[in-house]
Amino acid sequence: MNVYQLRKPTNAYDVINLDIIEMSKQIVKNSNKPMSDNIIQIVMNDIPKGKVTLSKLSPNGFECKHEARAKKQNYDVNLYGSFLVLNESAYECLNASLSEFGEFIDLKTNGDNLYLFNPLIFAQEDLSLTERAYLDGFEDGLKSLVFDDEDISNKLIFKSKMQSGLSLYCTDDFKKLVNDNNLTGLVFNTDLLTCF
Repeated sequence: MNVYQLRKPTNAYDVINLDIIEMSKQIVKNSNKPMSDNIIQIVMNDIPKGKVTLSKLSPNGFECKHEARAKKQNYDVNLYGSFLVLNESAYECLNASLSEFGEFIDLKTNGDNLYLFNPLIFAQEDLSLTERAYLDGFEDGLKSLVFDDEDISNKLIFKSKMQSGLSLYCTDDFKKLVNDNNLTGLVFNTDLLTCF
């Protein structure tokens, strides 16, 4: 089974303006708690690692701007950090299939229906084939990454704990689902550790 790292197309723009600080501010505003480093740490670290769900922190979703340049590109699915942002047609095509692998969060934008998908599933790495990288004797990421075939056999989209949940991966089944529905905006890269 093939595994792919999800990437943005070359020259793709960020689809929304919901960065870590803005997300933290809205979580604080909705919970009537003061802003703290703890909230920023939760958004920056705990959410990608699957320790906390966005639906728990912000059950009513988030307000954000659909960026004009991204709106003009008009991709159906947009990679946004460790999330996906789907337009209405992509949501209709993928909602049923993806709902068991994460949560959908409503985005209140300037006139467009967009949905943030937060993947909550992690796949088991094949530790006999995954190798850590070292620099001057200190751990420095991964030299290779391979997922356990049996563990990913029923998963469409997932993250890696060894990558701290910061990258999104998928199987051929998800790629086929995207391609069969003619959805645009994702590049399926067989190099699981690429930054480009």
